[in-house]
Amino acid sequence: MTLNPSVDKIFRIPGFKLGTFNNASEVMTQPGGKGINVAMMLNVLGHDVVAMGFAGNGPGRMVQDVLREVGITTSFTPLEGKTRTNYAIVDSEAGTVTQVRQDGPSVTPSDLEQLRRTYERLLDSAEMVIIAGSLPPGAEPSFCAELVRLAVHQGVRVALNVRRRVLAAALPAKPFLTEPDLRSVEKYNEYDVRKHEGRVSLVRELARDTQLAVVNAGSEVLLVSGEEAYSIQVPACELLGRIRLDDALIAGMIDSAIAGGAVSEIGRRGVAATIAAAASPTGQFASREDIEACIERTEVKPLA
Repeated sequence: MTLNPSVDKIFRIPGFKLGTFNNASEVMTQPGGKGINVAMMLNVLGHDVVAMGFAGNGPGRMVQDVLREVGITTSFTPLEGKTRTNYAIVDSEAGTVTQVRQDGPSVTPSDLEQLRRTYERLLDSAEMVIIAGSLPPGAEPSFCAELVRLAVHQGVRVALNVRRRVLAAALPAKPFLTEPDLRSVEKYNEYDVRKHEGRVSLVRELARDTQLAVVNAGSEVLLVSGEEAYSIQVPACELLGRIRLDDALIAGMIDSAIAGGAVSEIGRRGVAATIAAAASPTGQFASREDIEACIERTEVKPLA
């Protein structure tokens, strides 16, 4: 579920400078939005995926066309406005990624109701739901919480990778997997997520309301499920890989969870997926073998 998809334009500009002319050595245009990124990665891993959410005119058609071309079923709710375009400038000389994001087209109560009806119908054949990314203007956190409740009521597990307000609204519905979106976040509730101790406190708090709580700080991934708690260090990633690191982590963990993996194995394969994605020029692994080749580079340690 990608409620606010995008077209992502990625510019490689070594030595990028503000306020002057810059020459891009490479430009890539890809469907984007966290849920869509996860859907494409799960498709590579051999899962039958239905991508849904809202899609506007113009770029929204391109998003759906690309998904269908790679074999992903689409069931998007159409919007009057245009699907947003996001931009990323990758500067390998400075070691930076500069991102510019749009809010996306607004949705109406009628749009929300149409998507909800489609969603309820698709739940009948779903094994797991992944809701990831931002909300479009007009959608409240309570709508995401309703989607979680509907799935849980039908016995379908839900994985969430969303912002704080949305996560807070959805947690009472008891999703299966919860990972807060920590991009550009220094404090989450009262926790300083720049520090290891703050991240540990956060993941343990989240674990009270979810079967598997995950906190991804870029350099380490923390997992807590019941009495089990683990820490996994993440090797430094190539710049482009940073853009989709979270999405590869989610895809790898979901793949392992569907296969019945233990908590430590779910974390291990999630991190291996991020390593594999970071090694790709597109920021996405190309096959299951790519992940398998990275398993030995992960080290899972008990979290004190």
